[in-house]
Order: sequence, then C-alpha cells, then structure tokens
Amino acid sequence: MSLLLDTNAWLYSVDRPSALPDAIRDLLSGQTTVCLSAISLWEIAKKHQLGKLRLSVPITDWIKHALPTSIEILPLSPEVILEATSLPDFPNRDPADELIVATARTHGLTLLTCDKLLRDYPHAAITYFRPKDRLA
Repeated sequence: MSLLLDTNAWLYSVDRPSALPDAIRDLLSGQTTVCLSAISLWEIAKKHQLGKLRLSVPITDWIKHALPTSIEILPLSPEVILEATSLPDFPNRDPADELIVATARTHGLTLLTCDKLLRDYPHAAITYFRPKDRLA
C-alpha cells in the first residue's frame, strides 16, 4: 500500500507516535511507501508562525527531523491544483485539505488522516484513525 499522510497524521507520526493506534504504527513501519504533500510543510510552518503550533525545536530543525529520506514529498503540480478545484462534494472549505486529497487522488494513494471531516469522503481512498490522545 502507498500512503499519503495528512498534515495531522504526519504531526502524530513525528511528535506523538505513541498516540497512533498500533495498526497505524505497524502500517507506517512496514513495507508501505509513505508520501507527503508539499502543502503539509507549509501548513506546519504557517501554524507555527501564527503561534497555533508549538514545537520543541526551531521549525527548521523540526522539518529536517520530520522528513526522513523514506518520505517522498509530492509537489503541487498543475494536475494536483486542477484536481483540487474539481473535487466532487468536498466536505470542507480548507484549501490545504483540498490539495492534500487532490494529491492522493492524482497519485493513486490512500490518504491517512484523523480529520473527521475527511473520514467518509467517498471520492478518495481514505484510511481514518482516531488518535489515542490529542496533540498539545
């Protein structure tokens, strides 16, 4: 299976892996290809800049640590951008979520998310998980 991590799933996998259900931790540590949309890097940096996300180290160090060579960063290509603007019945108005779902659809990936709004979106392959505890 090839996965695209939603931004929150990426945060959990880096800062609170113990909060991930065992099945999700096993999935991420197995033979799974793990990808990340470039917009997720922006989301983390922007939330940190706005004071909505505290990190234990400077953002530059956090990003370096959070991006092992095993994660493939997928760009915001013209195909992804066009796909994001034509998603049927999208459940929220978050442009980053649109781009993340569009990235998953464009690349044929399963989106791993803990976002309840995306959980039942029928137009993308989605694996939803409920974290064992919340991020601070």
